[in-house]
Amino acid sequence: MRKITFTIIAIMAIISLSAQQPLCPVKEGVVLTYAVKNDKGKVQSFSRQTVTSVEGSSNNMTITYSAEALDAKKKAQSKVPVISYSYKVENGAVVFDPKSLLNGVSKGSPAEGTSIEGTPLVIPANMKAGDVLPDCSMRMQIAIIKISADYTGGVCEGEEDITTEAGTFHCKKTKYNVKSSAIGIKQDIVVHTWYAPGVGIVKSETYNNKGKLNSVQELVELNT
Repeated sequence: MRKITFTIIAIMAIISLSAQQPLCPVKEGVVLTYAVKNDKGKVQSFSRQTVTSVEGSSNNMTITYSAEALDAKKKAQSKVPVISYSYKVENGAVVFDPKSLLNGVSKGSPAEGTSIEGTPLVIPANMKAGDVLPDCSMRMQIAIIKISADYTGGVCEGEEDITTEAGTFHCKKTKYNVKSSAIGIKQDIVVHTWYAPGVGIVKSETYNNKGKLNSVQELVELNT
């Protein structure tokens, strides 16, 4: 009986620890590869994210990534620059400040006339079904090109297991309404995203304002 009790306590401790992990990678050198698919499930392109540095410890740290665009055959797109950006983990919550993209072009500085501002996207590790998530926004200008995005109506929709080519992950699911504008083209979409502790985004689906699936991004490779 003591062994059974100890085992149960140990399992509960592991579950509790896992539940408090930030919903992003927390180890330097982790590589995540994502497939971007259209509404028919056909792969359009891939992207690769690599954790290049982790500073801090426990529930408060800064995690820096590089992001590389790949074509449908997983070959690097030479005309698309490698971008570097950072997340912060504050008291267990992932906090992405859009201004971290300002110095994001690899091996260079922002082009003249580039500016980024906005409010952070915050993803708490301990969110549960029904929790309301804070609004966030981004305004970017590159020379004469203006890009904006507003995330509103955020909510945690609950937890579920998601299986992709990279494995099966127990995820927390969020929903946001997004209004975006780029080069004069405006969109109203709904984004559902699944996050796994210690991994980050496992899957993301976008729908138009009529509920039709637009695209899917999902994790297909995870190298730790």
